[in-house]
Amino acid sequence: MKIGIFTGEVSGDNYAAILAKNIKEINPDIEIFGTGGKILEEVGVEIIKGMPVGYMGYSSVILKLPSYLKFFKKIIYEIEKRIPDIIVFIDNPAFNLKVAEKLKRKFFNVYYIPPKIWAHNYKRIKKIKKYINFVIPIFPFEENIYKKEGIKCTYFGHPVVDLIKKGEDRKRDKKMIGILPGSRIQEVSYTLPVILDIVYDLKKEIDFDVGISSFDEEIEMVIKKICKRKRIEFEIFKGFPYTLIENSDLILSTSGTVNLEVSLLLKPLIVFYKTSFLNYFIGRCMVKLNMVSPVNLFIGENVVPEYIQKIPKEKVKKDIIDLIGKKEIYQKEIKSFKYLKEKIGEEGVSKKVAEFILELTKGKK
Repeated sequence: MKIGIFTGEVSGDNYAAILAKNIKEINPDIEIFGTGGKILEEVGVEIIKGMPVGYMGYSSVILKLPSYLKFFKKIIYEIEKRIPDIIVFIDNPAFNLKVAEKLKRKFFNVYYIPPKIWAHNYKRIKKIKKYINFVIPIFPFEENIYKKEGIKCTYFGHPVVDLIKKGEDRKRDKKMIGILPGSRIQEVSYTLPVILDIVYDLKKEIDFDVGISSFDEEIEMVIKKICKRKRIEFEIFKGFPYTLIENSDLILSTSGTVNLEVSLLLKPLIVFYKTSFLNYFIGRCMVKLNMVSPVNLFIGENVVPEYIQKIPKEKVKKDIIDLIGKKEIYQKEIKSFKYLKEKIGEEGVSKKVAEFILELTKGKK
């Protein structure tokens, strides 16, 4: 049996890797190929190299359009040459939906972690209905959306529960603020300088330690460059962020899947999102929601403070003091995080999805 798994950015790579790992545990003889990063490759998936990744916003994608088109042709060629029994699309909708459209259901396919059509670009539902055989969403309310549209769909839970690992517990004398600046160079470049200014200013009033998470060596270089420019020196935690999260009294993070991981570890959180003016302007025209963090989206209200594009230093400092002091915002967050943990449920979501995909492959439902 042969399976194609196609994803793009870091969060998709994580989910793809844990899915592929579970598929191979069920059937070690299955051949898996596709797109993704080093995490997916480490679990034994043959990666088709060359996908442009790490670019943030609409303007960056436009600039890289020739590279995307070249890689798109390569992917279509590889799929038609390899003839997979099933294709699994994971997130990365701009690219994956184009691939699905080009293939026109020539191969049975599943969209796992589908586009957030309820937030923006609902018109994508037409392509999903026309070119996708089955959808496996990660938010419970999505199931009704797809079923109302007559699209085969099953919800198993959110696979974030399968990603979380126990971090190393370190003894500390001071409180710790952890910074998760993102996994893409552009989001780190836009957001980290602002967060560092706020933290550095607050350190004049309160004594605490600061740690910064670095996903890989490339991101670490960007972090070091920003810190050097600002003449600030903080400890950098390399690789997965769980040790930093475990030892932090508060997390300052860019918006993303890691927000859910922080909340499930019951750590207080403030979320930031900053990009170029052009990308922000285009995004505001397209996105219907007034929330960006998956934590707030899952809960359905702005429980976690979000600062999008405009980041007022004094207001953020007040929120930090509240959360470190376990006051009003802290109490609301922790109560909501416990509710979230209960709703998302136990780990094993990825295994259920893997089993279901293999059953789909047998029956081609």
